[in-house]
Amino acid sequence: MKTKTCKPPFQTLYRHPALVVGKCKFGHGVFATEDIPANTTLEECPHLRIRKDECAGIMDDYVYGMEPAEDDEGGEDAAEEMYSLPLGWGSLFNHSDRHNTAYWHDTERDVIVFYTTRDVSAGEQLFINYGAAWWETRESVPESDD
Repeated sequence: MKTKTCKPPFQTLYRHPALVVGKCKFGHGVFATEDIPANTTLEECPHLRIRKDECAGIMDDYVYGMEPAEDDEGGEDAAEEMYSLPLGWGSLFNHSDRHNTAYWHDTERDVIVFYTTRDVSAGEQLFINYGAAWWETRESVPESDD
């Protein structure tokens, strides 16, 4: 059996070397092992595009909303609400109203980029804000992250 190999150019995705995954009261989370300044890229995650009707059960807790791509003019999926399922550590960032991390979709490279929104201290857990709608659709409120 012949093995397939990828040919250059490769897309190298970045993950900050001072990140680790560890246990926390929410299950698992992402932590800084050293001080990380504000506006620092933490990770570039590949992701899967998923239609809203495909998000069911627990998967719905791990997807991120996406804006329609600029090139989605017409076509079958253009009017559909799309979500993004991160394949890196992006699915492990827990929620906090006092978050220290945010993300954006780099549509040109088709990745999700997570970055710090303020200085983060060594040992600190990295959090994003899921937004009010996330909690409302689950008829829930966020657990305190204190």
